[in-house]
Amino acid sequence: MTARIDYEIEKYQFSEVSEPPRLAQQWSEVLAECRQEKAGSEARLRLALLNVDYVTSFELPFRLQLIRAPQLIDRLRGELQLNRKAVTISDNRYGCVYSLKTDISHIPDTFRYRFSNRIRRVEAGNVSNTPYQEIAKQVKAPRERLRLALEAGLPVTALDGLFWFGMQRIAADVSTLRKSGMKISTAEVDAFDTLTDTVRRVPVYRLVG
Repeated sequence: MTARIDYEIEKYQFSEVSEPPRLAQQWSEVLAECRQEKAGSEARLRLALLNVDYVTSFELPFRLQLIRAPQLIDRLRGELQLNRKAVTISDNRYGCVYSLKTDISHIPDTFRYRFSNRIRRVEAGNVSNTPYQEIAKQVKAPRERLRLALEAGLPVTALDGLFWFGMQRIAADVSTLRKSGMKISTAEVDAFDTLTDTVRRVPVYRLVG
């Protein structure tokens, strides 16, 4: 396994279908500040919580490239005194809204997002995103995408899962696949992406045997 994977992001668009212009501007400013400061995961989350009127648990991993969003939220909830309420995502998923505002009754109860990207996955000098894209075209269910990738002998990082398979909590899906009988190893690799302009250690999974 290579010591580092670079994600060269040529296009990255994630937004709520009916996103108010005010929120769009807030997110644009937060992401610009994250890049300028080369902010780490917790710092990116803190900036978002402090500067965006409200955020959903579904959007945080995609907006901020967070691979452990629930743990980071738990770490900051007491410090920032967040208010939350349950919401529905895309008609059939449950999530939460977080906000520093006291009155959150005006926040929508349902959300629907759109996501498109063009990303080059560069490993040991070679572009390697095509196999992940092809699997994403074959099936829709994120866990099934992960299963096919592992069975094809591909290493799958948490960012691979996020960018191409739509997986917010890849560790939970890996655990489910292990319970079904798949032998999956876990390691770590340095990952750099041009959206956050940071390098960090991320988990990488492979099928054993």
